Amino acid sequence: MNIEKLRLKLKGNLPGIESHIKMAPEHRAEELFKINPNDFNPRLSAVLIILFHENEELKIVFIRRSEYVGIHSGQIAFPGGRYEDSDEDLRTTALREVEEEIGIKADAVEILGYLTDLYIPPSNFMVRAYVGYLKEEPVFNIDDREVQEVLVLGYEHFKHPDVIKIREFKTHNSTRLTKAPYFEIDGAIIWGATAMILTELLDLEC
Repeated sequence: MNIEKLRLKLKGNLPGIESHIKMAPEHRAEELFKINPNDFNPRLSAVLIILFHENEELKIVFIRRSEYVGIHSGQIAFPGGRYEDSDEDLRTTALREVEEEIGIKADAVEILGYLTDLYIPPSNFMVRAYVGYLKEEPVFNIDDREVQEVLVLGYEHFKHPDVIKIREFKTHNSTRLTKAPYFEIDGAIIWGATAMILTELLDLEC
């Protein structure tokens, strides 16, 4: 992906829900067209999709969240978190969380734009995903209270159709299983909201 072309794409019409639904869990597919998040007074949050080049190969940064009693325990995600009153805006939220979680300074990140907001019913969060580019390879300083590990994966790998699979996942606070598509790369399983957000980014090249 060309970074300058990506910047321009982010300023145009985004694919939004048409992308999100491709990787939505079975039980969420219909919800995406029916739920009005404004009816639920959602909490605001932001994540940052971090891109950088390593030996001319574009890389993308994920984290595996620490184990805790909560909805997203142990999941692979983009770094980020909830909006705080002290944050100037959601962009500030994303940059603050990235520095807190994995030690990347805000002034090292060039924000290219952001994707379509995604509402997550189980946690009642409205998530805004910013896309950022690092001109230099990052050095991570992990807060192990929030992050188990950082995963750096090749961006182009996500374009291969054989990395998308389907299986059943356990839903939060339930014994019920839900069928969902997911990405699997180098043993990393990426599903749910993270996969939905990532798919919109991938679709910008179409």
